Amino acid sequence: MFKTPLKRGRVLAMSLVPVLVLTACTSENEKTTKVSVDRIVGTWTSGDGETLSFAADRTFTSASLDSKKLADARCPGEKAAGSWAFFADLGDDMYGTSDTARSGKEIGLAFDGLPQEDCSVYLAVVDGGKTLCASNDPDLSCGLDVRFTRRK
Repeated sequence: MFKTPLKRGRVLAMSLVPVLVLTACTSENEKTTKVSVDRIVGTWTSGDGETLSFAADRTFTSASLDSKKLADARCPGEKAAGSWAFFADLGDDMYGTSDTARSGKEIGLAFDGLPQEDCSVYLAVVDGGKTLCASNDPDLSCGLDVRFTRRK
């Protein structure tokens, strides 16, 4: 069917364009993965230098969360600390952070000394648990397009 490798490459490249465009349009709402606490514990960084370090006792520290993509969320740029929890079904048709949930698909952050309306960002667990995506919209798992990956 194809007479030269060049033609094959062009056809292949052109056939991939719709797939790439479709992927780019849907990347903000990715499939979330339920993980346990031990999969979250550790230090996670993003491409713009934001850092989150999670401890098993449900505390965390952060740094540089005032990057361009997080600026509107009013997150602290300086080193900060707080507590974290998985979102879970709380009963009575309520869904929120649970101090006792041992696993989850989304993580809520509460900063020490910061009003709750500031830095109202949650983290969605995506890529099979390899990535934490920041969002401020419950309908978009990666709404702020900030992706944290675990440091090795």
